Amino acid sequence: MAAAAIVHVMGTGTIGEPLIGLLTSLREPLGIDEVTFYKHSPTLVDRPKVASLVRRGAVLCVAPDKVEAFHQVGLCPTCTLQEALARATVVIDCSSEGIGLQDKARFYATGVSRARGFIGQGSEFGFGKPYAYAINDGALLPGVDRFLHVVSCNTHNIAVLVKTIALGKDEDADNLIEGRFVCLRRASDISQEGDFVPGPKASKH
Repeated sequence: MAAAAIVHVMGTGTIGEPLIGLLTSLREPLGIDEVTFYKHSPTLVDRPKVASLVRRGAVLCVAPDKVEAFHQVGLCPTCTLQEALARATVVIDCSSEGIGLQDKARFYATGVSRARGFIGQGSEFGFGKPYAYAINDGALLPGVDRFLHVVSCNTHNIAVLVKTIALGKDEDADNLIEGRFVCLRRASDISQEGDFVPGPKASKH
């Protein structure tokens, strides 16, 4: 009997929550047996979305010392983070900026999880081999690359333009002399409740 295919997602923020929902909804077509997810803090404001994910079939995992606190806000964890990581086939880290690298050092690279692969989001530079969907698929080495860094949406967009205009179908083409790119986006994410300044800002990328 083949081992169960379990996908574990760290974080329930702007990227984590919709990803957990998507994986849960497409579990059968994707060949996933179980979707587990980690929530760090037991807050009343997050209770509805966490409860919704659980109703849809995702399994809530929390830190051992926070199990009781989650019960107090009406959420019932099924397992601890360490238990989820030990069972996971793939771990996708959607934590806040910098936390993914901390998780790698604390859990993923130390043997706490024996997952086949670990995926970090765009902000986690150094997490693993940079990957842009349908751009550098050939760079992936099955069975060798365990840590992947999925580059940001801006990087994906720029890479698509460069590949389409400068490279085309010929990967050896050298049609780009110089490129200047400006990426425009919304001032803040829907999930962000704090104030924001909707003006140009050159941030780290």
